[in-house]
Amino acid sequence: MADTKFYCQLDYEHVPYPSPVGAKNGNIANNGCGVCAASMVAENMLGISFPPEESAKLAKACGAREGYGTDLYIYAPVFAEHVGLCVRDTEDAQEALRFLQEGRGMVIANTQGDRPADGYIGVFSNSGHYIVVAAVNGTEALVWDPMYKEGSGRFDVPGRKGKVRLDGTDAYADFSVLEQDCKDRPFFLFFKREEA
Repeated sequence: MADTKFYCQLDYEHVPYPSPVGAKNGNIANNGCGVCAASMVAENMLGISFPPEESAKLAKACGAREGYGTDLYIYAPVFAEHVGLCVRDTEDAQEALRFLQEGRGMVIANTQGDRPADGYIGVFSNSGHYIVVAAVNGTEALVWDPMYKEGSGRFDVPGRKGKVRLDGTDAYADFSVLEQDCKDRPFFLFFKREEA
């Protein structure tokens, strides 16, 4: 996508994002994938300014940061209302795919990470992580991964290699990869109010 606004959470180690039960010394770099994902959705869908610092402040204010990471079941509706979007969630990956194929909006997907019991290695993370699925072309998904840093080799490790194609900060993967990565996890579907 032209003129994409991309946020890498690793650039925000200086921004505190503490949690009373999780990382007391948490910051956006180690706990802010959800708030960075929300920032990318807002800025790329609406063309407004909503940087990660502002996103983190809103997540803290609504109680979405009181556990581990960011609870998007709490944060997504508050964030959507704040920026003027609508949201619904689903664990049905095919519903999320149809939503994207119809060009209705963008999705924040919650990856599960590695599943040692069935030998699965997470493609977008080894543990729970939020990514933006910005669009699809057929079944090829355009993903913005808040943990991706250019030149990091993040997708060259065993189990991930060959599953993701990179073009700058745009990551492309077949939607079946996302379906496996987000098994039994929610997809948050963001759309403009006039399309509700």
